[in-house]
Amino acid sequence: MSTTKTVPEFLTAFLRARCPDIDSVGPDDDLVDTGVLNSMHFVELLYLIEAELGTEISLDEVSTDDFRTVSRITRRFFTPGHGLGATAKE
Repeated sequence: MSTTKTVPEFLTAFLRARCPDIDSVGPDDDLVDTGVLNSMHFVELLYLIEAELGTEISLDEVSTDDFRTVSRITRRFFTPGHGLGATAKE
């Protein structure tokens, strides 16, 4: 990830590159319901997050809701206290 971009900016750029026909991706837009995050993009995003974190993500530890919005992805994987292994879940 570029050090000049925030996590939400990086995620938005990733999604927009895969869905060039969308006008924008807001931090709270539902990526699943709008079709921005399809199964192929989900796998790519999962690998990208794993690479950034330097750890494998078990699908047993996550849910579809963790990937619904850019805000949720950022909070779940990149915010201390909410990341992998955290006991508190929304």
